[in-house]
Formats: sequence, structure tokens, C-alpha cells
Amino acid sequence: MQMFSLGLDVGGANTKAVLFDNGKLEKHWLEYIPLWKNLKGLKEFLENVRQSVRPRVVGVTMSGELSDVFESKREGVRRIVGVVSDVFSGEKVYYFSLKGNLVSERKALESPYLLSASNWVSSGLLAGREYPECLLIDVGSTTTDLVPINGGKPDPSGWSDYERLQTKELIYTGILRTPPPFLKSKVTVDGKQVGISYEYFANMADVYRVLGLLAEEDYTCETPDGRGMGKEECMRRLARLICSDLEELGEEKIIDIAEDFRRAQILQVKEGILEVANSHDVDNSTPVIVTGMGDDILGKKAAEAAGFEEIIRMSSVYGEVASLMTPAFSLGLLVSEEALNEGRD
Repeated sequence: MQMFSLGLDVGGANTKAVLFDNGKLEKHWLEYIPLWKNLKGLKEFLENVRQSVRPRVVGVTMSGELSDVFESKREGVRRIVGVVSDVFSGEKVYYFSLKGNLVSERKALESPYLLSASNWVSSGLLAGREYPECLLIDVGSTTTDLVPINGGKPDPSGWSDYERLQTKELIYTGILRTPPPFLKSKVTVDGKQVGISYEYFANMADVYRVLGLLAEEDYTCETPDGRGMGKEECMRRLARLICSDLEELGEEKIIDIAEDFRRAQILQVKEGILEVANSHDVDNSTPVIVTGMGDDILGKKAAEAAGFEEIIRMSSVYGEVASLMTPAFSLGLLVSEEALNEGRD
């Protein structure tokens, strides 16, 4: 007998869905939906998912409530809850809280701040299943989460995004949407320091495309200039950061500039790792679990630079889908188990 369970992670730029059947991975979706300009796209996506499968139970986590289409996080949570509950009105829907538990729509609407940016807690619970004492590094398109795991559960110093930015457990840097000038103010060209134009001419997806570390199909956000995602187009965008172009600089110098930005991002995450490790007495023998679309090219490199000895990819434990969309995978698994337990009662 089929028993479909769906995990949803509603982000500000990307929404992810993972479907389980009796606790086994069945299907997954990833859709670029920039809520700040296409809020109705969220409902359309969810309706398409529901048309393809009718889950018995749905679990929802989010970070999209921070989008500036909403006046406040409170409004954002309530609007997202409203959309999800409307689409899945015939199914049992649970919302995931910062406390690590599932709550009803009524409770979600009463306490919206408990749902705000709860997705990293879901990821931490998945890591803690196999590694009850570890450090989780989740590198996404926009942000990086550093989550200490103790006793199989997240054990951070901060819980809200505001608090976690203070403790370095949240670093607002990712492998796609981060503008390179956020990482450093100068690059080295021909042995000389060159200042950077603080315009949104390029993003880190361009950097990783130029370095051959990101496939074109994984460039899942809009390009800064609206043009393509080919290597040459990415080079042209990077050249503009120093008010130049591909013809003037040549490919070799642009590759060097890309490496400069990559090193800066690795350093940024490394410094965060060291600060979190120090505040939680995490030594370099503690297992580090890396996940997210930047698990290998940023998370692993930063953990190595920080001196950690055992670095494990989430994909080696649960598969590639779990790594690509960890919060949705974790939540789908959680509500699947909830449904199976109800079925046994």
C-alpha cells in the first residue's frame, strides 16, 4: 500500500520538495521561485506537485519569510503557511519549528517566529541520526549554516537568524547568489592590487563556472546581466567587476581573479568554522558533515583549511538528493515516519 509523504523547504529564491513512499525516496523537485517578484509562482509550483501526487502527509520548513515582498517575518510566515495550507487543504500538513517539532497550522499562525528560518534545524536532525556528535556545514546557493550537533540534536549558541549571524553559525555566503565584492575589496592582477566596482555585475556562480567547478545546469538563479551561463559569458561578467572586459584582460587573468574570490570565500567560511568550533569546544577530530550544493567545492575546502580530519559528505550517507535539498529530505523522512507510526496505532 502506497503511503506518500512530502517534505517542503520554501526558500526566498528556491523551493524544494522531496517525496517518500513508505519511508523510501520516491521523487524530488527543485524550482527557482524568487518570492520577491513571483510570490504566485509558489502556489503554482505546489499545485503542480500536488497534481502529480497526493501525499498523505506534508511537512513544511521555510526561510522565505525574510523576502522583502513581506513587511515582516511574521507576515511572511503567515502568508507562506496560507499558501501551503490552501494547496494541500485535503492533506494533513505539519509545520516544522525551531524547537525541532511538528506543529499544526493553527499553532504556526499563532507563533510564526517559531517557524522562521527553521530549515537548518531539520538538516541538523538528519546529520545527528548517524553522527550524534558532529559539526554540520550546509552550503547553499545563498547562505552557509554551521550547526554543532550534540546528542543527535542541534546545539547552537543562537536560534534565530539574527542571533546566528552574531555567533557565526549563519554566514550569508553561498556558491551562487553571493556578489563577489561582498568577499573582498581588491583583487590581484599582474601583481598589482586592483579595486573592485561595487556593482552587481557578477555573482559567485560566475566564479565557479569560470573555474570549472559548477555545471551550467546547476546555475539555478538568474544571471546578473540576464545573459547566458556559458563560461565565456561568466568571464565577461567577472571582468566588469574591475571595469574591464574579456578582450582587455584575457582568459588567464580572469581565471586568476576567480581564484582570488574563491580563496576569499573559503577563508570566510573557515573563519566561521573556527569561531563556532572554539565556542562549542569542538576539536579537529570531531566528524564534519558537509551538505548542500556547495558541500565539496566550499564546505569541504573550508573544513580542511580549518584543520578538521574527518570530513563526510551527506550524500555518502543518504544519497545525492539528501545533500542537494537536506531540509526537505529530512522533513519528508520525519513526516513519513510520523505517518507510518500513526498507521501502526
